[in-house]
Amino acid sequence: MPVTPLTSLDEFERAIALERPVVVCFCATWANLCRTIVPVFEKLSGLPEFTRTVGFYSVDVDEAYDVVQKAGVGPIPTFVAFRGGSRLAEVVAPAPDALRELIGGVAAGSD
Repeated sequence: MPVTPLTSLDEFERAIALERPVVVCFCATWANLCRTIVPVFEKLSGLPEFTRTVGFYSVDVDEAYDVVQKAGVGPIPTFVAFRGGSRLAEVVAPAPDALRELIGGVAAGSD
């Protein structure tokens, strides 16, 4: 499943309210760490073990600051997992293995 950009607070609230878990990437195009980890996130979003169970979304922190405030995100990159409107877990500036662990954990809990 491709990563879907969220550009408004309404889109964000609908996405995190889903009963299936979602992982939201909060990044900015100018941030070096984001340029490094976003391709990893995009690759993970296409893996069969995750596409059936996890939704993948992104928020550009410069374009949707109201979403950033609502999510309580500080440093970037930050990846936050939600399900049914509840925050499940987050990782800040993760290494690829930590990001995969976050996604794998929410995917495993979706059964």
